[in-house]
Amino acid sequence: PDILSPKAMVELQRLCDKVPSYDSKIAFAMIEAELGKKIEDVYSEISPEPLAAASLGQVYKAKLKSTGEVVAVKVQRPGVLETVSLDLHIVRQLGYLLKKLPFLKDRTDLVALLDEF
Repeated sequence: PDILSPKAMVELQRLCDKVPSYDSKIAFAMIEAELGKKIEDVYSEISPEPLAAASLGQVYKAKLKSTGEVVAVKVQRPGVLETVSLDLHIVRQLGYLLKKLPFLKDRTDLVALLDEF
């Protein structure tokens, strides 16, 4: 059985989707650092603002300079890896504690579930 109800999952998804975008200058600097090139060397066009933003990052529409292909450029939100790693560590520790509760012990292994994530 699922740990969270479908209704709870829908509500969590809404939280993830209602995140403001961050400054495109930061995103473009991250793209350049990742690619090791200037944006204008890779893309002939890129949207000045993101098309979408969520809890983990945001997406820009761009056109590859080499082929003319239109692509989606996903940029991870600054600090998201550290934040998610810390959150997972904390929840994993909580999972060890909850694993000891008799009514949860046989129902699911929260630590194993998190390790799969």
